[in-house]
Amino acid sequence: MKNLILILCIFALVAAPAMAKKKGHISVNAKMELYNPPGDDLIAPMFTVQARYRMSAFFAAVGNASWTKYKIAGNDVTFVPLSVDGELHPMGKSTFDPYLGAGIGANYRQVETQDPEINIGADLLGGLIWKPEGYFGVDVSLRYRIEDIANPSKSGSWTVGGGVTGSWEKDL
Repeated sequence: MKNLILILCIFALVAAPAMAKKKGHISVNAKMELYNPPGDDLIAPMFTVQARYRMSAFFAAVGNASWTKYKIAGNDVTFVPLSVDGELHPMGKSTFDPYLGAGIGANYRQVETQDPEINIGADLLGGLIWKPEGYFGVDVSLRYRIEDIANPSKSGSWTVGGGVTGSWEKDL
């Protein structure tokens, strides 16, 4: 799994300049998501901020920062995942822009009665961006996160949600 993610990220970085039709642009996205922690039948709200750099019509690099807080067995749990994802946009730039991607990240978890832990994780994602003419649009996504790649069988979680995207079509 780790090798596949690494291969996809390298391919995206190498192939993007060759397929570029226009110069890239940055978009910023704020999302409200629903998070299902690993091993628990619990849904918690998660807040995410993203910065997406569109390297070409078909490839993007995305930085994500999320935060959620919930209770398990009477203890407050704070979870903060940070990740970098590569996205493939098979239809190029269009009003309806589906995408698939993969990424790596660091996951901070603090259970109130224990020491905090930081784990390296990986994720698979997919979504749809709807961007009519103008600078704003909507991004809806689904993400499967392996929160600890050293112990993947017990650390899988799901996130689903959406939010508003603002784009700046400036050459960088």
